[in-house]
Amino acid sequence: MSDENILELTFKEITTSNQLFCQFDDHHGVILLDVKNPFTAEDFKAISRLVDPYYEAHGELMGIIINSKKFPYWTSPENRSQYLNFAQTNHFKFTKAALAMGGFFTKIVVQIAKGRVHPEVKMFKYNQIEEAQSWILGTSVI
Repeated sequence: MSDENILELTFKEITTSNQLFCQFDDHHGVILLDVKNPFTAEDFKAISRLVDPYYEAHGELMGIIINSKKFPYWTSPENRSQYLNFAQTNHFKFTKAALAMGGFFTKIVVQIAKGRVHPEVKMFKYNQIEEAQSWILGTSVI
């Protein structure tokens, strides 16, 4: 196999003090957020540090996958405001948003988001990361 046929994938990873694991595939433009706790301002800054350079250089990302056992609620009115502001400011940066999480509230969020945010939104079961990524990239799961 020649060197020109080798596809180099580049992943950038950050884990915040809030235990948010972010992995960004800057070859495909897909970010995975593995959420353990409600988002914090630090989490939003970490996400921005990963995706903003790509967005500025290439435009829209293929997608975002949010993987969590349940919807990552907010801890305070200020935290809720930060969450909503981040979503409002950044939803146009993604073509697709995959919510790989359980809980009734997630179903409500998906229904509300449809037609109100730029990315196409789809719900997956918790930890169906491979399926979510395949949907974002338009490929089939092996």
